[in-house]
Parts: sequence; C-alpha cells; structure tokens
Amino acid sequence: MRAVPPRQRFALAMLCGFVCAWATLRAFGVFSPHVDVLQLWGAGRAVLNGQDPYQIVGPGLEFEWPWPLLYPLPAVLVALPLAPFTAVAATTIFGGVAGAVFAWALMEHGYPPLAGFFSAALMAAVRAGQWSPLLAGAMVAPVIGVLFICKPTVGLAYFIARPSWWAVGGGAVLALVSFAVAPTWVAEWLAAIKQNAEMWYPDTSYRPIITEPGGVFALACLLRWRRYEARLVAAIASVPLTPMPYEVVALFLVPRTAGEAAALSAASWAVQFWLDHAIPSIPTIGGRYDYTAQVMAATMYPLATLMVLRRSNEGALPPWLEEHIAGWPRWIRGRAVTATA
Repeated sequence: MRAVPPRQRFALAMLCGFVCAWATLRAFGVFSPHVDVLQLWGAGRAVLNGQDPYQIVGPGLEFEWPWPLLYPLPAVLVALPLAPFTAVAATTIFGGVAGAVFAWALMEHGYPPLAGFFSAALMAAVRAGQWSPLLAGAMVAPVIGVLFICKPTVGLAYFIARPSWWAVGGGAVLALVSFAVAPTWVAEWLAAIKQNAEMWYPDTSYRPIITEPGGVFALACLLRWRRYEARLVAAIASVPLTPMPYEVVALFLVPRTAGEAAALSAASWAVQFWLDHAIPSIPTIGGRYDYTAQVMAATMYPLATLMVLRRSNEGALPPWLEEHIAGWPRWIRGRAVTATA
C-alpha cells in the first residue's frame, strides 16, 4: 500500500477537520439541543469558578441537563480549554479537532481508507459532539490514549486493541490531578451513575453488541487476534455502550481499500436511513435502544468482521509475549512481523 506523505496527510486531515467543524456548526441546536460535549463545557466552567461540577450539571441544576454528569472528572479537566468559548464555538472546535484526528488515523494505510470519512457514523458523531472520532485516533497516535480515562468503558476497548504506556501513565496523571482538584470526585461520579441508572430503570441505555442476534459474530475477529483492528472490533462489541450510530466510528479503522471503506460507509448510510424511519414508531426509549443495537449487530459489525477475517493472523507483539506463546500451535499463534500489518 502507498503511504501518504506527511505534508499531504496533515493537509488533508486539517481539511477534513474544517469540514467537520462546519458540519458541527451547521447542526448546532438543529438535531438535538443536548450536544454531548456541552455538559463537559458547562462542567469546565464550574471548575474554573471553583464550583463542584457534579452539583452544577444535571436535571434541575444550575446547568440544566437531562442526565447527571456521567463523565469522570479527568474528562472535565481535558475539556477545560473549551470553557472560555461560547457553547457554539466550543462545540465547533471539538468537532473540528475530532474530525481532523480521525482523518489522520484513517490514512495510516494510505489514501483509500479515507473514504470512510464520508460515513453516516462520523456525521452522527460530530453532530452529537461525541468522543469516538477522537479516541479512534489513539489507534495511530498512542499519545491520544491519555484520553481513554475520559470514557473508561469504551476507552478500555480501545486500550485492548492497542495498549500503550501513554494510556496508563497519562490516565494516572489525569486521575491524580483530578484528586487534587476534588478529592471526592470518584464518589460523586459513581453517585451520578447510580442516579442515572435509577432514572432509566427498568430500562438502560447501555448494551454489549455481542448480546444481540448476530453481534456475537464479532468475536470471530479473535481468530486474527494479532491484528489491532481485529481486537478493536471484538472489544468494542463486548463492552456495554450506547448503541448509537456514532459508536461504530471505530469500525472504519478496519478497511484497507477504497472498496472496503466505501462499502462500510454505504452500509452506515443505509442503517441511518432505516433507523430514521423506524425509530419514531417505537414508543419507549429502551425499545429504541434495543432496536438500534439489533440493527447494528446485524449489519455493521458482521461486515467489519468479514473484512478482518479476509486477512492473515499476523502482527507485531512485545518480545515477552512472543516468547510466552512460542509453544502455541501455529494456527493460533499466527505470524510475527516487525510492524503491524
């Protein structure tokens, strides 16, 4: 495959970032007044004012939000640079940065996978102010793994796919700084999660995709366990997450050709079209999440899994792990290479 020259890669990533910033700006307040990053923007302003963000953000609180602040305090600290801006500017900046990082990650294997940038999944992510495009960048730039602690559940899936000391060390530093800012933040965060669960009861917004029909097929990716994209699909499908289209952004790191990227993008638009017409007829929120999870499990995840299974089980591993698995059968052990294939 042809590598993208650094200057062209940077220029294209910046262009894609501007496209996402423009799309975020255009969508602000149109599709939903509750853009996810705004709760962190409000929480960051509270921290700068010396207030407890868990007592500021939430239903009936000073910063009115439908749910309690479900992010750990490290995520609030990461979002602090957005606090001085207006709500619309902060959201636009976040969308632009996330889009640029995601485009950079897509070009790890050349120009063709960049077709995945034009997916409904990415559009849903930037409209909703979601972290998924930004976290996906850690699959290419390990330093971004520092942000895994900001969304611990999904972050764990990304860490399993490509573990790094950046994620461990950076996460520890962010946690320690958070304790210095608010020693009781863990208890308050867990209380917010409990409050949210009580608000949703008996429904829940979180589901592992592997529990849905067809979703368990994603575990077949472990037959190619040496490859980070194989571990990524299996891990993302296994952790509890909100089954919304923006959560499948990570799957667009799987394609290696323009055809694969275009096929996955087309599938994402077909899924989005289907959901837009089917979801309004489902009366309960829990039922809508169930239906969305079922559609994703039957379409996006199997398609990404098939792409993974077409490849050989080869990839680079730490020397200590290579030594440990030296006695495994070849069909399980796979083939070692000096760099990730």
